[in-house]
Amino acid sequence: MLAQTRIEVGPLLAVYAPASAFQQAPYYSTALPNSPSDLTGVAWGGQGRIWLRRHFGVELQIAWASSTVGGGNTPAGHAPATPARVLATSAQALFGFSPPSLNAELWFSAGAGLVRHGGKAYDPYGSPVQFATALGFGSSIPLRSHVRVSLGVTALLYNIDVSDSTGTSLEHGFQVDPLIHIGLSLRSP
Repeated sequence: MLAQTRIEVGPLLAVYAPASAFQQAPYYSTALPNSPSDLTGVAWGGQGRIWLRRHFGVELQIAWASSTVGGGNTPAGHAPATPARVLATSAQALFGFSPPSLNAELWFSAGAGLVRHGGKAYDPYGSPVQFATALGFGSSIPLRSHVRVSLGVTALLYNIDVSDSTGTSLEHGFQVDPLIHIGLSLRSP
């Protein structure tokens, strides 16, 4: 088994693009996003894969996305937009399905993740963290002997609940947060 073990580690660049909606809230905050898509932004982070066999491995992924949300005109005047950050992490099992004749690797993945909403927008609400189901598809293509480019999509599925100090839910509902990513990896052996 050790002779088949391969390790890939490197940075990633992604687009974080939440694709769901919040359920209606009793009131809205000018510091929070009006919809999950307001959090769309460029994300950066890292990835690591350990292939234990040709068609089975484990992947760890972490990415941070920043955006500005909320703001607009209110009865009290103009409210400025507020910085928001989303941290998305996942640990997934990889199920490869590439034929041996193909130089690239293809895989499906499934596992668990965490999604943390933070920044000035979410600080008053405790920067909530939600557990997520992570599902993905990816590929890894060799550039040089130990350098590979990887492409993929990871979707984080979870229920969000952001509540104020009285327990009133301001953001809640089922979320689907795709992370469309590209990265470079150093591979050993």
